Amino acid sequence: VFDPVYYINKYSDLKAAFGTNYEAAYNHFIANGINEGRQGSSEFNVVKYINNYADLQEVFGPNYSKALEHYMVNGRNEGRIAV
Repeated sequence: VFDPVYYINKYSDLKAAFGTNYEAAYNHFIANGINEGRQGSSEFNVVKYINNYADLQEVFGPNYSKALEHYMVNGRNEGRIAV
């Protein structure tokens, strides 16, 4: 769900802030990016993930961190689409 090269290149503000410091990009994703609804990889978009499934919308609402956790623990194994 996280690709540092993708993440930095997708968002110009992050590229300006972090350059190629992938550890800093990861830390930003965990601390802020998830809750901002930023896409961490080309294979996972938390906003689309929630919007694709009414049950997830009902349970998680805009809690992107919990939705990402759900995908990693259950959603992927359930075959849910995240992009």
